[in-house]
Amino acid sequence: MLSEALSSIAAEAGVAVVETAGTDHWQLFGEQVACWLARGKQAERADLARLAKTEAALRTAIDSSSRAVAARHAMVWQERFTAVLEQLSADERHPAAAQLQRLVRDHASGDAPAGAAPGVIAGENVRLQADHGSLVVGVANGDVHFTSPFRPGPAQG
Repeated sequence: MLSEALSSIAAEAGVAVVETAGTDHWQLFGEQVACWLARGKQAERADLARLAKTEAALRTAIDSSSRAVAARHAMVWQERFTAVLEQLSADERHPAAAQLQRLVRDHASGDAPAGAAPGVIAGENVRLQADHGSLVVGVANGDVHFTSPFRPGPAQG
């Protein structure tokens, strides 16, 4: 099982696939994702085909089902990224995750359609934490439980 940080990177990459599909960045991003997934093996062609299917599904989704389709595809890609990271040795895992994170960051697209996919898609517990005076905001479709409410320190009043 991956650490929370590595699972988060896999989730971000899954969302990035969905958000980038159909944009001007899609072809290059898809090729780089397939290359990352292949890790020097021959699976790249199969991953390119899977990416093409994702793009087609997102393009043809009807408005009322587009969020569900986007969420499903983001989860599929998150699982794919997670599986690749889990197969790597401990020494390979963190550099590969850092490379994936850079790939996602470098190809982040600001022109994804509004509402195409939520920023975080999770099938299990999610922990959002703000520190150093920052703020975390999110939309939850399900139960929400709060622990340890914020109490300002002496320096903060």
